[in-house]
Amino acid sequence: MSQSYGKGADPKPGGGEPDYTSSAAPVCPRHPDRPSLIRCQRCDRPACVECQRRAAVGIQCVDCVSEAEHSQRQSAPRTVVGAEPVRTLPVVTYTIMGLCAVIFALQFIGLDHTLSQWFMFAPFRSLAMPWTFLTSGFLHGGIAHVGLNLYALWAVGQYLERALGHWRYLAVFLVSVLGGHTAVLLLSSIGTDSWFTGTVGASGGLFGMFGALLILQRRLGAESTQVLILIVLNFVIGFIYPGISWQGHLGGLVVGAAAVGLFFATRPTAEPGADRVAVAKKSTLIHGGVIAGIVVLLIAACAVKWWFAAQTGYLA
Repeated sequence: MSQSYGKGADPKPGGGEPDYTSSAAPVCPRHPDRPSLIRCQRCDRPACVECQRRAAVGIQCVDCVSEAEHSQRQSAPRTVVGAEPVRTLPVVTYTIMGLCAVIFALQFIGLDHTLSQWFMFAPFRSLAMPWTFLTSGFLHGGIAHVGLNLYALWAVGQYLERALGHWRYLAVFLVSVLGGHTAVLLLSSIGTDSWFTGTVGASGGLFGMFGALLILQRRLGAESTQVLILIVLNFVIGFIYPGISWQGHLGGLVVGAAAVGLFFATRPTAEPGADRVAVAKKSTLIHGGVIAGIVVLLIAACAVKWWFAAQTGYLA
């Protein structure tokens, strides 16, 4: 005994099998040249084999399935900045941690000089090697340095990635690394030791995450005192111990806080009855524009510093 899914088409009047060649035979609305004996369980329209989709009960047409998926997206929850919630592992955080660990392992086994030559940021050569604004954030100066940064990434990054969503979180981290090295460039005195000293580490990105977390906590009405204490203590350490770039910390903090603050300020609101999917797409475009705008401002600030350095002959 065979069993079919979906509703069968009406039999031929008077009994017998349906007449496929009859002009009155049911046809697929999407493909009028194809007779169909199977009807959609939802809208009761005929659906050819190409347009049939297996549902929980019976068969639905492709249009009804698409409409149902759209309805699900409309009712899907969003994070506080309008991103899709992270339901899986915080893969961006783990990827950043993995990159830092692997690159430090390469430094540790003897490639430190080569990697520093090509990927470490130094103000005097920043125009000639602009990629170092980002790549230097994945180099580290020792086991304690990389260990503390990995722990901070693990402790703060998981929460922040779930709150911002994968791509916004990654954008905030990278633009904070860029902001940290931009601050190092702007606050270095041309021709002095600081102008020729290289900086490494993910601290600019981490301080950007601290700033982002501070803004997030305050916007949510949550306790933010501990985050403030964390930021202050790390700034104090940067001034007490030599070899720590407080300029990079400051730049990352300001840029990270500004980025998330602007995410909240520019997020479109969904009015009752509005298409939430369209609102979410609009939010993504706006926040992409926010990140692009910050990058443009940082590049402009660097260009001014490069111009002054070029006048004195201290630019590689």
